[in-house]
Amino acid sequence: MKKVAVAVLAMALSMMFAAVAPVFAKNMHLPENAFDVVYMDGEGIAVVDLPNPLPTNYPPTATKMWIGVHIDVAPAKYEGVRLYIMLWEEFPVGGGVYSWQPWAEVATNPNMADLLRVLWGGCAAEHNLAAAEYYCALLGIDPSYAPYLTTDNVFPVSSEELTVERHGNNILVNLATSQQVKQPMTFGTFYTLPALSMELHKFGGSVHKEGAFVMSGFPGAWGGTLAYEETGFNANGAFTCPAWGYNAVPISEGWITMNGVQTWYSPP
Repeated sequence: MKKVAVAVLAMALSMMFAAVAPVFAKNMHLPENAFDVVYMDGEGIAVVDLPNPLPTNYPPTATKMWIGVHIDVAPAKYEGVRLYIMLWEEFPVGGGVYSWQPWAEVATNPNMADLLRVLWGGCAAEHNLAAAEYYCALLGIDPSYAPYLTTDNVFPVSSEELTVERHGNNILVNLATSQQVKQPMTFGTFYTLPALSMELHKFGGSVHKEGAFVMSGFPGAWGGTLAYEETGFNANGAFTCPAWGYNAVPISEGWITMNGVQTWYSPP
C-alpha cells in the first residue's frame, strides 16, 4: 500500500493548488464578512536558487525557494514572527508551467499557527483530511489510509528558534532549527527545511502592493479569502545556509515591507 501511495504522489500533486495563485486587483469585490485582521510592522521576501543536485526528497522540478517573513504586531493575540516557504515548481508535472506552491510555515505564535492552518487547507503546507479523502477516492486508495496521508507543515517554534528583526530599512532573519516537511499523500516522505539566515536591505524606491489569495476551487480548500495591502521597497541582501554550503550568497530578488495589513474573509 505504501508503494501505491508513493506512486500516485506525482499524479495527486499535479491536481492540487491551482487556485492558490494570488489575484491582483485594486477593486477586489471581496465579501463584507471579514472575521480577522492582522497588522504587520515589517515583512521581508527573498528568492534563492535551490542547490543542484536537489536535496533529498525535494520535488523533482523545483528550482527556487521563496522565503518570506512577517513581523505581526496587532492584534495582540497574533503578535510574533513567522516564516513561510514556497517552491517554484512545475504544475502539473510535465505540463511545462511553473508556479509558486506553498509548502511550510514556521510561527512563534500558536494562535497565528492555527490561523495559517485554516488558510493553507488543501495545500502541501496543510494537506488536510478532506483533501486526503478526496484523492484516496480519486486514486482508488483505501479511505482508511487517508488520515496517514495528510500533512501539517505549519510549525510552532519558540522565539529563540525563529528571530526576525527590522532595523530601519533592513530585515534580519535567523531560523536556528531545521524542520521536516512532509510530502502530501505519502506515509512518511519528508524533506528538510534547513536552518538558515538572511539579511535584506532597501535599494529601490517606495512600492505599493495589494491583492488577494482566494482559497477555493480545490479539495480541502478553506473557501475564504486573504486580502493584503503593503507598502515597502525592493531589496537585496545575503543568504546563508550551512547545510547547502551557502555562505552569504547574494540575494538579487527581494522585497521589504515597512507596514501592511492582512484581512481575512470567511467563505461566502
